[in-house]
Amino acid sequence: MPEIRELAAKPTTEQFARIARAIDASAEVVSTRRLIGGISCRMDVLEFTSSVGKAGTTNKVVVRQYGPWHKDDDPHPGAIEAVVLDLLSKNSVAAPSLILDKKATTIMGNRTIVTSFIDGRPKLVPHDLFDWSEQMVGAISKVHGTPLTPKVRKLLPSLYTGFERLFTRDEPSEAIAQHPLGNALWEAAKNLWPSVSKTEDHIVHADYWPGNTLWSDDKLLAIVDWEEPRLGEPTWDIAVIVQDAACFGMDIEDAVVSQHRRTSGRMLKDYDFWRMVVALSEMPDPGIWVEGYRALGGIALTAKNVREFHTASVEQLLARV
Repeated sequence: MPEIRELAAKPTTEQFARIARAIDASAEVVSTRRLIGGISCRMDVLEFTSSVGKAGTTNKVVVRQYGPWHKDDDPHPGAIEAVVLDLLSKNSVAAPSLILDKKATTIMGNRTIVTSFIDGRPKLVPHDLFDWSEQMVGAISKVHGTPLTPKVRKLLPSLYTGFERLFTRDEPSEAIAQHPLGNALWEAAKNLWPSVSKTEDHIVHADYWPGNTLWSDDKLLAIVDWEEPRLGEPTWDIAVIVQDAACFGMDIEDAVVSQHRRTSGRMLKDYDFWRMVVALSEMPDPGIWVEGYRALGGIALTAKNVREFHTASVEQLLARV
């Protein structure tokens, strides 16, 4: 199971007020509430009056505090997210806008950013699976096509570094080895690793599952949670979409692969390998995700269902090699 880590503390009334005044000097707090989710960050919605625009209007922002275990990270996820959100905003990518960075950190006493509030929710059970798949692919393909600045190139870690460590080991990790098919899948991926292309350096979200998207009705509004993007092969994000859906009984592979080709104009490199890597990351027990999906208004499946779907997807991947 994932490690349970302590989140940052709830902001005080004074801290919320200072955040609001840092955005608008005459602001007064109207309300605050904690957002659901936030495995690695505490997120609070702050609503405040604004002197900008019509009298009596209010604004909403998200105060995003990083967990205390990140304090020694270099580069810090907060620094990465701030830079990436700024870049995405300048390129009209569907993502929150950065409002405060260092000033928010000073007010809160720990690494914090403030972003725009987007009034949407994750859509884990799409009404139209094909349309949902097309929008998921279209949004992330625009991310992959975003021009990189020298600052982003310098700050973002490489996608390939962690996998180099994984596949130069003599045996799989304990988590992978615990799964009945873990050893076989790890060996298959390890054998493919030397031939995998490692030249691409596009922005990759690296955790592009539906819980990190916001929707209104059937329209995708934004991609969120940008604390761990990488430079690398875009196929990783596409593989995450397909493999995550497979674990919940949704077969979207053909729709996603064909839509990616239409949207990006490029072929998916080493697709089976990246699917294998995603499946490995779900071991030893993808069934533990069920409660999280339910909390986000997700699929009404049991942990046993998810384990069975995941096992079936791994068997299919192994059959391809």
